[in-house]
Amino acid sequence: MKNKFFFIGLLTSVLFTISCEDDLAPVPDADIIVVRAYIYAGQPVKDVILMSTLALDDESEVAVPIDSAEVILSRGLEQFTLVPDYAYDTTETDTTFGITYYYPGDDLIVAKGDTFKLQVNYMEQQLTAEAVVPAKPDSFSSTVDTLWVPKFNRNIDYIRWIFADSNIVHLNWDNPEDQYHYLLMDNVETNPEQLERNLPPRFRRFISQPFVDSTYTMLASTITHLGRHNIVLFHVQTDYVLLYQSSGQDSRDLNEPYSNINGGLGMFTAFNSDTTSLVLVKAE
Repeated sequence: MKNKFFFIGLLTSVLFTISCEDDLAPVPDADIIVVRAYIYAGQPVKDVILMSTLALDDESEVAVPIDSAEVILSRGLEQFTLVPDYAYDTTETDTTFGITYYYPGDDLIVAKGDTFKLQVNYMEQQLTAEAVVPAKPDSFSSTVDTLWVPKFNRNIDYIRWIFADSNIVHLNWDNPEDQYHYLLMDNVETNPEQLERNLPPRFRRFISQPFVDSTYTMLASTITHLGRHNIVLFHVQTDYVLLYQSSGQDSRDLNEPYSNINGGLGMFTAFNSDTTSLVLVKAE
């Protein structure tokens, strides 16, 4: 999704792991391509990012952007060629997050159960990976669709409002096979007002870690701004969970982060989701 900082954390972990392994390990003499390719059921393909790493003896400060790769997404006998998006986040793309590739046509619909193969051809390197689109979360619902926000004259008023039973949001869905999901809550207003101005500025978006469950309890303190919020429940594949878990290592655990890219590093995976909404409104 949608989660670029996690991708950068992966890349940092990979480089740190390589540099801290056995001192006798050979220094890489060529760039390694790192892929972060996420596809979402029912959405256009526009979240495929390629980045090159630097060899340990390379004195350059910035890796070479990969903007001339051949990137092909295939489903059975169908092939879809992705192209670089030079307008995508131009302030960060070249130096931080790599180059984003997307599919420019309107004839590619990602659906439940589809098996996609990704192929990246760049100079002498060829990378491949495969992903299956999971099912949509079943019976996703929320016990609250509107929260009325009174005026807080004292801090204790805000605390009481947070913990009031009527303001605790319970999210529920069916999960008989104990599959992994994660939650995204995002304020969709253009310029929303912060809920409690006496608190330091806070993010408008909340993202959970992947977990196995069929319910999630959200306190009102998680919701930081007035207006409408989309709450999205993503069904994720096991490979994404393994990547997430391996990205949390530290200097005492130098295992290489999980990768499902043949011939390179990174992740190609698919998501399916369902959405509910929650609105915060000032009480008259």
